[in-house]
Amino acid sequence: MKKIEAIVKRKNFPMIKTNLNTVGTYIIDKRNLDDSNIYDESQGSRAGSTNLKSVPLAKIEMVVSDKDARLVVEMISKNSGLSSVHGGKALCL
Repeated sequence: MKKIEAIVKRKNFPMIKTNLNTVGTYIIDKRNLDDSNIYDESQGSRAGSTNLKSVPLAKIEMVVSDKDARLVVEMISKNSGLSSVHGGKALCL
């Protein structure tokens, strides 16, 4: 068995959850990360604004069998909405 922890964009969580359910894997914990230091350019502009907004993130945890671990990590990495440069992480312990 492998424990997988991943940080994903909160808006992508429903899609990831649906994809995991089709594989037969269920999330055992989800936590919203309120204080993220990940920023994205916002649409529109205001005078004196930096045009940056904080990206709402979520941390998910699950336990999967050894044979499904690679598939689950690849699926989460593809659908997380974050690159590894911008804080997207999927750890398999």
